[in-house]
Amino acid sequence: MSIFRDALQIFLTGGGIMYMLGGVAFILYATAFAALAYVNRGNLNAKDSRKWGDWLRSPETAEGRMGEAIRYVLHGDRLTIKTVQRRLKEVRLNVVSAIDRRLLVVNTLTAAAPLAGLLGTVMGMLAMFGGLAQGGGGMEAVASGMQEALITTQTGLTIALPGLFIGLVVKGKRDAISAALAQLESQILTTRFKRS
Repeated sequence: MSIFRDALQIFLTGGGIMYMLGGVAFILYATAFAALAYVNRGNLNAKDSRKWGDWLRSPETAEGRMGEAIRYVLHGDRLTIKTVQRRLKEVRLNVVSAIDRRLLVVNTLTAAAPLAGLLGTVMGMLAMFGGLAQGGGGMEAVASGMQEALITTQTGLTIALPGLFIGLVVKGKRDAISAALAQLESQILTTRFKRS
């Protein structure tokens, strides 16, 4: 219980900027973990690429999100190369743009957290200088301002670093999904539209 009491004391010592940092952290991590869950969900990657040949021959047996994509792309009797390419482009745009929207929020808030911490630093320094202006009786204000300056800076950086790493993981998985869809397009075009 003393850990929570100490954390609350540190939070309150950081001043009003800590509420802003708390909001940034909440939105950042909620979005980051939602993006991570989105890219990890299903099989919209190349892990089942050995099954793709069978799935392309009989799309109704295809599984997961990749199966949904295959059934959508190969739906209809009169398939042309243009139709397949257009449908795969739609799938790629829908999936990748959904990830990109989340990544934009994650990257923006990852950059905003240290800046909010810096704002807290400036506010703490102003409190420090106010205490110095009071003379000998203002040493408590100097110490309080120094605490606020250091705590907000540390909190901003502490929030940003994990967000940065989660963003990089999501970006890597986004690129893998995009590459898998390009590989699927190539396989469909070479198996369904063989040149005679």
